[in-house]
Order: sequence, then C-alpha cells, then structure tokens
Amino acid sequence: MTAHRDALHLVLFLAPLLAIGFLAGALRALAQRPGGSPRRRRFLSAIWVLLLLAGAPLWLLLASALRI
Repeated sequence: MTAHRDALHLVLFLAPLLAIGFLAGALRALAQRPGGSPRRRRFLSAIWVLLLLAGAPLWLLLASALRI
C-alpha cells in the first residue's frame, strides 16, 4: 500500500511541472510561427520564458507548503 501511495504523490508532484513545460513549449512554438506581428512574437517569447522562470519554482514552493 505504501508503494501505491508514494507513486500517487510522485504523480501529483510531477504532473503540474509537466503541464508547465508543455504550456511553455506551446507558447514558444506560437512565438516562432512565421507571419505573426513582431510585437506578438516578442510578447509570447517573454511569456514562455517567464512561465518557466516563475512557474516551476512557484509550483515547488506550493508543493512544499502542501507537503506533496
């Protein structure tokens, strides 16, 4: 029973990190699409970097606070 509980905690811990990474990758792909306005491309480039720089550490702090 303990191994099952540990696996559940691991999934709960890693799933948001995977979601953050997937979302950042999607934003990066959108930022590099040809034909978009330079302003939109710069905005999306900034957002995906900020998502990685802030999203992962914030999730780690939240997971620690929730004791996941």
